[in-house]
Amino acid sequence: MSLSIAEVTVLIITIAFGFLVVIFLIQALLRKRYAWALFSSLFFGFLAGFAAILGELNFSGDNIFQVFARSLHLNLYGLHFFFFYIFFERLVSNKPNPVRLSIMVALLLTQTIGLWLVFYFEVNAMNSEIAWVLADIGYWTPALLVYLGFGVPIYIKTYLYTKEIKAIVLCVALIFVSIGFVISMINDLYFILDVFKIDVNAPDLIAELSEVANIFPSIGVILFVATYLINLDYVYRLPNDNYLLMVLTNDGNPIHSINLKTRKDIEIKDLLLSGMIYAINSVFKEILQRQNTITSINSEGINIIIEQGEEIVALVITDRVTYFLNQGLKRYAKIFEKSFKKELGRKEQNILVYDKAIDLLKSIFPFFIVEDKEPKE
Repeated sequence: MSLSIAEVTVLIITIAFGFLVVIFLIQALLRKRYAWALFSSLFFGFLAGFAAILGELNFSGDNIFQVFARSLHLNLYGLHFFFFYIFFERLVSNKPNPVRLSIMVALLLTQTIGLWLVFYFEVNAMNSEIAWVLADIGYWTPALLVYLGFGVPIYIKTYLYTKEIKAIVLCVALIFVSIGFVISMINDLYFILDVFKIDVNAPDLIAELSEVANIFPSIGVILFVATYLINLDYVYRLPNDNYLLMVLTNDGNPIHSINLKTRKDIEIKDLLLSGMIYAINSVFKEILQRQNTITSINSEGINIIIEQGEEIVALVITDRVTYFLNQGLKRYAKIFEKSFKKELGRKEQNILVYDKAIDLLKSIFPFFIVEDKEPKE
């Protein structure tokens, strides 16, 4: 049985998504590197391709099954776009932007309603053109918004901060995927115009390109796979500066600090910073009669996020507070206390014993790049 170009590309994309799912599952289970929104996106992408393959095989020749599989695989791609969007939001902010989130939810609902109306109408031999209009708009619009409108700028900004070539490769990958969706969008626009009786002749080139449109997304997904196969430790980077990770005891003594590589060169004096945090916490507790410590200090362009443990206070200085940074700091404080329970219990004065905490960075903060130069005194 010979396969068409479209079928071959669907198979390639599905296998590629499968590889990425395995890679990120290994990262999560064995290396404790969590990016569940990205993993969910890849998993739904794999399921979408698998559903498409089942629909094409159609062993029983059952038309209902084929129509069902088509609606299912396109709907699963909608979930892939949505969770990819959530992943990008978590790279740049602590909570999703409410406007962007509302748009993405509305588009996912539009696609879902459209696709299952298509299934209902076609199974019952009814006209499904309007349903396809909803499904088409809900399909390629979020794809272009996520890949081209959101992802490409983030990876460009990430490269400007980190100078890692991987960010550019992933950016190019998203551009290739977007090209395929642009071709699909143009082809669908002619269909939509025809549905509303607007007479516009589509060039033959558009129809020819739509037949091979999946080639571009397959190239993009292969670039994603290649990036992560070359470096399994690469999970993601944050497109902003994170300056310092520090751990203090509850009485304000700094016991561990790591200077991070940044685009902006800012000198941070550890002792002054630790004294300031301790003083602010003391005032906060004394005057306001609150046992909890402050969780953040914000200024224009500089933010300090703070996580209070039982024995320590962990903090990060950053120019942007994001979901991954916040969650990472919470996890870091817990694991640091667990790893150094004996040392903290006996109030170890030799801070060199805490140096091995740097080994925690790869699993908890895969986006941190440690500064090569010696720590400032």
